[in-house]
Amino acid sequence: MSVATRPSARCRARLLELSGYLDGELSPARRRTIERHLNRCVCCGTLAARLLKTMAACRAEAKKRPPPELRSRAAARIRSLLARPA
Repeated sequence: MSVATRPSARCRARLLELSGYLDGELSPARRRTIERHLNRCVCCGTLAARLLKTMAACRAEAKKRPPPELRSRAAARIRSLLARPA
């Protein structure tokens, strides 16, 4: 089964609330409405699932520290930029 690449006009209003839904910022009633839509609409459900996967990957990467050499070079560059006259 293929997934539609663009949401229908009917879906756009729901998608505008997707960020709030994923961040847990919606009221329980709005949350249930969005969940019902995501469960029924393959296009929007797939988009939400992919966005959740992307968010998880970003959170995992954010926990990693850059290598010491990179941190050292970045600190040196910041110091040189701060030393420049305005």
